[in-house]
Amino acid sequence: MLSRQTSSSGDKDCSTRAEDVPTQRTGSSGGAMLNLVCVVIGTGALNLAHTLQQSGWLGLLLVGVSGAVSVFTGVLVIRSLDQAGGARRLGQLGQAAFGLAGRIAVHVLHCVVVVGSVGDYIILAGQSFDRLARAGGHGSSETAWKIGCAAAMWAGCIGLRHMSDAVALALLGSATSLSAVLIGAMQALRHPYRGSGPAPHAPAYHRLWNGAGAAVALATISFAYCAVAVMPAVEASMRRPGHWTTVLGLAMGIVTAVYLLVAAAGYWAFGDQTAAPFLDNLPPGAATSAARILISLHVILAAPIMATSFALEIEAALGLTQERWGKWRELALRVALRSLFFVAMTAIALAVPFFGDVMALVGAFSTSLLLCVVPVVCYIRICGWRTLSWPMLIACLAVFALGIYTCVLGAKGAIEDLRKDIAARGRQ
Repeated sequence: MLSRQTSSSGDKDCSTRAEDVPTQRTGSSGGAMLNLVCVVIGTGALNLAHTLQQSGWLGLLLVGVSGAVSVFTGVLVIRSLDQAGGARRLGQLGQAAFGLAGRIAVHVLHCVVVVGSVGDYIILAGQSFDRLARAGGHGSSETAWKIGCAAAMWAGCIGLRHMSDAVALALLGSATSLSAVLIGAMQALRHPYRGSGPAPHAPAYHRLWNGAGAAVALATISFAYCAVAVMPAVEASMRRPGHWTTVLGLAMGIVTAVYLLVAAAGYWAFGDQTAAPFLDNLPPGAATSAARILISLHVILAAPIMATSFALEIEAALGLTQERWGKWRELALRVALRSLFFVAMTAIALAVPFFGDVMALVGAFSTSLLLCVVPVVCYIRICGWRTLSWPMLIACLAVFALGIYTCVLGAKGAIEDLRKDIAARGRQ
């Protein structure tokens, strides 16, 4: 139903070939898959065990469904851009569907995703390095670590002119994230909360289902599948765009398999006491330290890819090209613009130091809309609902409803959790 090459008769008019859309394509399909895996996997995996603490064991179904939705809407985004023609940018999707208002709305959502996501990366990396330094008996400043990590991410972003330049970062980022989450999962299985041991905790308690926490859990899970923000830029870099559906399916399949493993291991080990991130539940030691270092390195490598995807959108909208401005003026303007992004992201990380709450809030307000609502609404608007088969229309409406549910109820729960954590911090 979602093939790039063929389509069911009900929606055949909305499936042009991406090869007909002029764009610079120099990247490999393998590199595109690594870019997707690197951007998606990592910090989201660390919080998925906590989503089971919120929703219960059946929350694993929410993870699986979200993985399938990310593939579905990722194909819709590219098919819509195929039909619309023009630049392979996320903002072009809104432009083709609703004109300037649509472009602005998509840019705003994309901005919130990138600023919130990279801000969350800065929080996680800074807190991890600060904790490691303190454990080693060294005086440390969490603020200084966050600024240092942000500077490293900024340098990586400045060095990327096109998404096809990010293959090395993606390869290293994927390796570090996979290693970190697998080490964390193994440590969780080795050190569950049983109510005994050298540092006893209350025995872990598990629930099958908790409907009250499902919306907040879905908000966090949608954050963990936020690759839709970079999909147009990644697909635009592929020499063989006809492989997009296969590349996307493989990437999300790898991500979902890792997510299910880590979420199940963390929740089984720590149950109702699962922290966000679940690395905070692990006992101190070499393995835990290694996981913290690896996941911190991952976010430092992944943040430039996420930030560059948005920077390319804005730079294209502003006409920031070498042909127009010349080599050195274009470089100076690009550095200034991307530096402004990282100042905003760092300010957020310093102002709101709550990793799990920020992830849930960004997921509810923006990634749930970008993952579920925007692709469906724009696809139907561009193609026309009368051209869609009934199964496709029903699938689109179901995904749209899921996105609205997550946005409204997930945001409410995330704001309540953030207020509680800020109040608790103020009492300390």
